[in-house]
Order: sequence, then C-alpha cells, then structure tokens
Amino acid sequence: MKIFLSIWLLLSGLHTAAQPARLTGQPADAGVQLFYQKTGGRSVWITATGRQHLDSLAACLQKAAYLGLNANDYEPLLINALAGNSYQMAETADTLRTDFIITSTAIRFFSDVAYGRLTKPPVKYSELPPLQNTALNIASQLADSLLAGSLSGLLQSIEPADTTCLQLKNSIATYYKAMTDTAFKETAVTSLKADSSNTPLLLRLKQLGIRDSLSGNSTKDLQAQIRKAQQLFNMLDDGVLRERFLKALNTPLSYRLQELYSALNQARWLHYYKTQAAAILVNIPSTTLFFYDHEKTALYSRVITGKKSTPTPTLGSRLTEVILFPYWNVPHKIAVRELLPYIKRSRQYLADNQYEILDKSGRVLDPATINWNNLGVNNFPYVIRQNTGCDNSLGIVKLNFYSPFGVYLHDTPGKNLFMLQRRFFSHGCVRVEEAVQLGHLLVEEETAAAMMALEAKGNQPDQKPVVFRVPATVYVFVLYNTAWPDANGQVRFYEDVYGKN
Repeated sequence: MKIFLSIWLLLSGLHTAAQPARLTGQPADAGVQLFYQKTGGRSVWITATGRQHLDSLAACLQKAAYLGLNANDYEPLLINALAGNSYQMAETADTLRTDFIITSTAIRFFSDVAYGRLTKPPVKYSELPPLQNTALNIASQLADSLLAGSLSGLLQSIEPADTTCLQLKNSIATYYKAMTDTAFKETAVTSLKADSSNTPLLLRLKQLGIRDSLSGNSTKDLQAQIRKAQQLFNMLDDGVLRERFLKALNTPLSYRLQELYSALNQARWLHYYKTQAAAILVNIPSTTLFFYDHEKTALYSRVITGKKSTPTPTLGSRLTEVILFPYWNVPHKIAVRELLPYIKRSRQYLADNQYEILDKSGRVLDPATINWNNLGVNNFPYVIRQNTGCDNSLGIVKLNFYSPFGVYLHDTPGKNLFMLQRRFFSHGCVRVEEAVQLGHLLVEEETAAAMMALEAKGNQPDQKPVVFRVPATVYVFVLYNTAWPDANGQVRFYEDVYGKN
C-alpha cells in the first residue's frame, strides 16, 4: 500500500496539474487515497476483473453530454482505448499511474454529476458554508459500488433527486437529440408568415421539440405551436411572428444547450444547500422567486429585479430577520440624484411622501432649518428616511440578510408592475409580490399569528418597525440563469438582460 501511494504522489502531479480545480470539500487526491484504502490498495481498473468496471465507467462517460457535462473533460481517449483493449502498458509504474488517473477521473465525473461542474460558487458574493465531504463521499460510494460489482447503478443513485435538475435534463435531451440528428442544420427563419409555407419555421419548431414533423397539422395547430414557442422564450403568446421572436428562434441550438448546461450545474450546486436547510432562490433573468422547505417548493412569487443600469447582484447569504412596517433609508445615490431635485423645488415633497431628514447620528431634523440650495451630489451630509406605511417603497415587509451590496427582499406598493413579463425596474433590491406570505413562512407559527394581527390593525400613527427573528437557517440565493423552469415546470429561455452570457 505504501509503495502504491508513493507512486501515486510521484506521478499523479503529471496529470492533475492540468485539471481545473473543482468546487469540492476536499482536494481530489484525498478522495483517491480513501478509494484505494477501501479497495485494498490494489489496481482495480487495469486488471482482468477490472475490465467490467472500466466498461461500465466508459458507458457512464458517454452520457456526459446529456448530463450537462463535456466528455472531453474525462480522459475519453485513454478510457475508451482501455475499454477497447487498444492501449498497451509499458511497465508496472505506467499501469499503476493509469489506474490512478482513471480513479481520479471517475471521482471528478461523479462529483460533477452530484454537485455540478463548478470551479467556484456562481455568485459575486457568498457567505455560505463550503460544500463538505463531497470528494470523500463520492470516492467512498465509488469504492463501494466497485466492491459490490454495481458501478452501472452508481450514476443513477448519485444524481440529485431534484425536480429542477430533472426538468433541465429533459430539455437537454430534447436539444441534444435534435443536434446529433444526421439531418440537423441551422436554417434561419426570416419570413413572418405564420403558415405551412414557412418551411424554416416548421423545421425550427421540430428541432425545439414542439412539432413532430414538417408535414401535416392545420393552421390552427401551427398557431398553437407558435404560441408554445413564444412561451418557451417568455414572450407574448399571441401566435404573431415578430422580429424579436425570430431572433429568439434563430439563436443556435448549441447556445441554448450551453444555457441549459450552466443552469443544470448551478441547480446541482443549489441542491446541495437545499438538502441542508430551507432556501430562497431568486433567479434574475426570469424575475421569479422559489422558497424551498425540505427540498419542496413551499412558495412561488414573481419578483422585480434591478434595471440594466442598476443590476441586482448575484449572492449567497442567510436570512436573519423579517421586519414588519420597515423604514426605508434611501440610498445616498437615490437621495441626491433623484429626490434632491424634487425637494429643492418644493419642501412639501417630503411630507407628501412621508420622508424624514436625519443627520449622521440618526437625529430627526426640521427640513426648514436646512439650506437645500447649498446641497448637491458631493455635499449631502444627511439621510433621507421614509416612514412606515402602505405607501412606503418597501411596502409593509422587509426580509433582511447580509451582503456588501446593501440589497434585500421587500414588499412594494407598486403591485401593477408584477403583471408585466419584463420586470427589471428596481435599483438593485428585489421586490417580492408574495413578500408578506413569505414572511409568515419564515417565522414560527405563533410569531406568524402575531404578525398577521399587526397587519390587520394596519399602520398606526407613529408606527415603529417591528423586527421578527428568523429562528432556523434559511439560505438566500440570487442567481443568474437565462434558462430556468417556471412555476409549472416548463423550462424557458429568458432575455440576457445584463449581458452576462
């Protein structure tokens, strides 16, 4: 065993140095060492009995494209050659080194299937705990499956039992099957005719899995298929062809697959945390929120996210408190660039919108005592605070978590904007249509009852914010995926509004 591990430490660096780091709880070599400890420190792949294991592994790797992974990342030439008996070993050291390479590759592959092929968290800021024991868990399961002679079943058992992952995988299967068809070709749809004479349109609808063939179907059926495609791209589903819809149709399927691959790998990463605690997910491009409790969807809500000029940042954090009747401390940029011009024109603007002026120590000031004309972008030593109430820009509920960006989830009095398909209007915070209901779900039952009693009374004169602690761990994720399932489980493609793709 010692000799075996010594050879590994000497030779593995030649191979692993070229491999990108994986987002795992332990380095890959720790998992490899555990694997060989469990299998007795012997070669397991490059043996007569190991041939069946190698064949099973090769079969798993052939499914990489359907799993949102790239087969070229997992030593396909080496493993396929060995599985086909066309690779010759030069000496014992070469045999041992190759066995280690296969084991390391297998651990990486199954780790990517279980936790997503990510080299870092898919967020700009994270205070989430790192993934724990992932490489060791995979190595242990791999060893157990080999010892039991059941490697062929490992892939299915190791995939996340997650609805979002399954929905994305199904979409990948549809598009990958279309792309690998020998007759596949990208043909641009240029005509706005919504009839059977528009052959490129019929072909694209077939490639998207919406239409079975290029022949048959009535005009009524074609209209229904066009509406389904419009839903796929989150557009007005009226059956009318427009340039924006044609642009979405003509996006190459290879690009759509990459969107799905990225989403699936993030969904796997997200699934790990969903198994650890309750989780709130905001997906920016789809402007939607899902609250997961015990991995099940407990609440869905439409949201409003940041404009392109003031984008909502991606992040991972922990929710700490629910604030009923919150104050809104207006961010400095909004105060000086948007509110100050109105205040200079009329002091009544402050009273009409329930704004107070505070000094840096938090003392409320009389607006009449301030020389507003001397204030500007570079000279504003005050804080503008909006008082509680239904007209407060935060609505009646604010959901707090830490981030360096000063953003949070909150209610809003502007409910009409939730009816729009494109909901990018905020300065970076996330407005939640079902914020009040979400707040109730985040606290204990007795606390939720107390909240509802206060809400029923409404905003009282001189109402102060009421803070409720969130007792259990609740993770908050703000991700950016242009492919993601909607509330009905249909995977849609959304506008890359921030140009991140």
